[in-house]
Amino acid sequence: MKIPKFLSSLNVFIVVTFLSPIFYLFFETVNLNDNILQFIEIWDFYELFFRTFSLVVGVVTISLILGLSSSLIISRFKFKGSKIILSLLILPLVFPSYIGALTYSSAFSPKGLAINFLSIFGIREISGLSGYIGSLVVLSLFTYPYVLLICFNTISNLDNNIEEAAKSLGSSKVKLFTRVILPRMKQPITYSALLVGLYVLSDFGAVSIMKYSTLTKVIYTYYEIDITGDAVYLYSTLLLLTSFLLSFIQRNSDVSSQIQNSSRSKNIKKMELNKFKLFITYTYFVLVVFFSLILPILVLIYWLKNGLDSGLNVELVYKGIIGSIFASVTTGVLAFFIAIPITVAFTQYKSNFNKILEKVILTLYGLPHITIGISLLFISLKFVPRLYQSFTLLIFSYLIVFLPQAIGAGRASTYQISNSFLEASSVLGYSRLKTFYKVTFPMIRNGILSGAALVFLSTIKELPQTLLLRPTGFKTLSVDIWSFSIEGQFTEAAFSSIILLAISAIPTYILSTRNLRSQNDI
Repeated sequence: MKIPKFLSSLNVFIVVTFLSPIFYLFFETVNLNDNILQFIEIWDFYELFFRTFSLVVGVVTISLILGLSSSLIISRFKFKGSKIILSLLILPLVFPSYIGALTYSSAFSPKGLAINFLSIFGIREISGLSGYIGSLVVLSLFTYPYVLLICFNTISNLDNNIEEAAKSLGSSKVKLFTRVILPRMKQPITYSALLVGLYVLSDFGAVSIMKYSTLTKVIYTYYEIDITGDAVYLYSTLLLLTSFLLSFIQRNSDVSSQIQNSSRSKNIKKMELNKFKLFITYTYFVLVVFFSLILPILVLIYWLKNGLDSGLNVELVYKGIIGSIFASVTTGVLAFFIAIPITVAFTQYKSNFNKILEKVILTLYGLPHITIGISLLFISLKFVPRLYQSFTLLIFSYLIVFLPQAIGAGRASTYQISNSFLEASSVLGYSRLKTFYKVTFPMIRNGILSGAALVFLSTIKELPQTLLLRPTGFKTLSVDIWSFSIEGQFTEAAFSSIILLAISAIPTYILSTRNLRSQNDI
């Protein structure tokens, strides 16, 4: 079926507009005043890249260990409370990295909250948790749920007949994992590793609070020193190129086909654990849940209680709450309407050109938000000064990086639209517009609404773009949390954090686990 010219032109306009910040950064980098090689030598380029990618590798490794081991244990071993444990392991997704960094920074600073406990053993001061180790711990604890969700879903859908055959041949549990399960998990492991890698590469909040210099932190530092400096252009472009490559690879790692092609048995026979192994299993999960969920919550509650007891002015966060909800709702609503024509074009009008557009726009989700914000900031200053630090530009920046969430959810819902429905509407004499209104839209509406909800949740947590592009005096909860944390005002930061978590906790959990509700074997 040939795509209508209007729909094709509209989608090309949207994609080109959304790609304009990327094109601009590339153009400015190519036309730098001085030789790029000289910049690389002067600015300790290699050391900065080493610091950044050593953090990426470290976090990906730990996240894979935590997520893969947890998914394997829960899906293949029988023990009480596995459903509850799975839910608790997923909940750290609610925490933005900067809130996680806030809790660990305040708890394990040289004279932080941990001293209250360690003083029992005569310890009055510790070296503190910051730098590489601090960033590694925080980012690992709050990214492993991505690996868990992807790997658990895949393991639960694997054909267990092969495993049963291996057991009958006398394979041990170790051989069963290394020779039967793990080889069939290569795609989901690669996909989740790239997802976590992109998250770490793009992270700004956690590394800033932990005072560890990565590409994102250095870009913001150079921006504060010289807003139009060549260093900002060069580092932003290099970070963008690296992330674009990883995001493109990740988007082309087809995890879904592996699941769909498996002939999953609904009655997987789980293996029993003896008392000692059961004790080790529960201990492992208790430690993971404590450090990734319970400890951050306890720290926030402590600071909140401390603040309320000392007369904390709760009115300080009112503007942040209003600003966050207003910006997030606006972005979510716009994403819903913009995603409709793109979703319809990508799924109902198949062509090589549409496939390219689809891959490009979905790849935008993996790009570092700080680079998009920097580019739009430069564009507004140079070409459209009226848009500089405007609400319009801020919302546009959100849409560039979060619209793929709405499109992805919409694409998933279009799989239920059979060609026979469209052909029937054609036989009945329906126009394309009436077919869309009567057949297509009712079927994709809920999917795109779910995507819009994801956009809302992502926007309300967004930090670097908001810092760069927000209008003067415009506050959000994420900016308040970051500002209070940097200034050491932990009671105020904790209050804003709890409000943010309260707004996003239940929707995040529901959306994150909607693909797991069909799992009846836990």
